[in-house]
Formats: sequence, structure tokens, C-alpha cells
Amino acid sequence: MTEEAKTRTTYCSHCQKDVDLTETEAAPRSGHAMLQESDEVVCLDFGDHCDGDVCPLSKLRPIVMGVRLARSGAKHDWKTVRAQCEGCGQVSDLNIIDKDHAYCTLCGTTNTWMVLEFEDDGKVVVAKRKEG
Repeated sequence: MTEEAKTRTTYCSHCQKDVDLTETEAAPRSGHAMLQESDEVVCLDFGDHCDGDVCPLSKLRPIVMGVRLARSGAKHDWKTVRAQCEGCGQVSDLNIIDKDHAYCTLCGTTNTWMVLEFEDDGKVVVAKRKEG
């Protein structure tokens, strides 16, 4: 996302406050099914409070807005965990999107994640590629 991206403010009925939105540019059409074909709205105020079943701005699950924000490259104060990404196989910082999902900063894979705690007070973060 470029620094010149325009933002606008709208009211979020879930947060019950005004939030800042921007749009990411659509990727050029090249026949690849995974590329978006239209601009996507990105909420710059996405966070822990986005815990409902449906985001009132996107009409999709909140995880979708979190992934859009992570993918956009917009500045955001992400909490991170260090784990091996199932997408690229590298140990990297994963941006925590919600209690179950994290976004790989190296390859862009959305992983499911959890912390395994051990009896000796040790713990490890494990990640798995998000199915579906």
C-alpha cells in the first residue's frame, strides 16, 4: 500500500464508533483465480474488538478484514508470534490476526496457530496452514 492511499471515515455498528477505511488496488487481471479482481475495502482500525460473526463493513467474517489489513502493508500495531509457517516453511514473525489465525510476514500465508505449554513452564507456538 502506498503512503498516498486515501482514507475515509465511516461508522462501524459493531465498534459503535467511527473507523478509518482505505481501499487496496485490484491486481491486474492475468487469469489467475487467486488474484482479486476489484478493489477491497480495508479497515485500518481492525483489532481485538472485531470479534463478531460478521464484519458490518465487509459483510464477511472478521478474519477476512484482518488478512486484508495484513496483506495491505498499512502500518498497524500487530502482536506477533515466532513460529514456522506452513506456507513457506520458514521460521518467521506471524502477525496475530485473532485467537486462531496469524499471517506470515514473509510469504503471506494465513496460518492457524496455538501455544503449547509444557509442565516445566516452557512453551512453543505451532502453526498450520489455514484450510479452505
